[in-house]
Amino acid sequence: MTLSVEERREIGRLVREENAGPKELEICNLYGLTKIGGSRTKVDGTHPDGSNWSIKNAKSSSTQVHLTSQERFITDLSLDEGCQEFVHKFFGNLDFVDMPRRRYAIPQISNRAVEEFKKFLDTKKEEVIYYFISGKFDIQHIVYNRKRLTTQEVMDQVRKAEWIYNDTAMHLKNPEGKTLFHIQMKGSGNKKKMGYHGVLCHIHENLFRHKEADNEI
Repeated sequence: MTLSVEERREIGRLVREENAGPKELEICNLYGLTKIGGSRTKVDGTHPDGSNWSIKNAKSSSTQVHLTSQERFITDLSLDEGCQEFVHKFFGNLDFVDMPRRRYAIPQISNRAVEEFKKFLDTKKEEVIYYFISGKFDIQHIVYNRKRLTTQEVMDQVRKAEWIYNDTAMHLKNPEGKTLFHIQMKGSGNKKKMGYHGVLCHIHENLFRHKEADNEI
């Protein structure tokens, strides 16, 4: 049976509520954290040693680690004119009424803007990923379905990875070809709101594949 949009949204809301509630609390108890959470911080728990932790619970192989507006992304990372053109076109705009999903695919964007954005992602790879996972909150540990990595361990993998592009997403892949992070237009929710065209980054469980859960709950 096909679910309606409203039914899918309600299912999504319940899953997010469970992940941010009981499941997140279980992780905090597992690692001896004080639960924080909330929509205005990336910190889900704090350790007695003072470190900040980000907790991700997901049934799929990836989950959202960052979502922001295009303008905030441009300002926070001080993007130049060519990169700004790429961001505005690639992530879309309500005014692009003649474009599918009101956004441009990479082949439809000027070569200059594409190459400038690729250069930016290559030269600022670690800065961009740290921005996505930590922002201004100094995240020092990340937990994905009970598997934990320090931010430094994440960055060690990021340094060895490279960006691979398709028409509508940028994937940061490790030497084995596994995606660690990917960036795309949000592309879900209300199409009439600008959040639909936000800058979305997903973190992938491939980062944690070699890690066992530290303890059993």
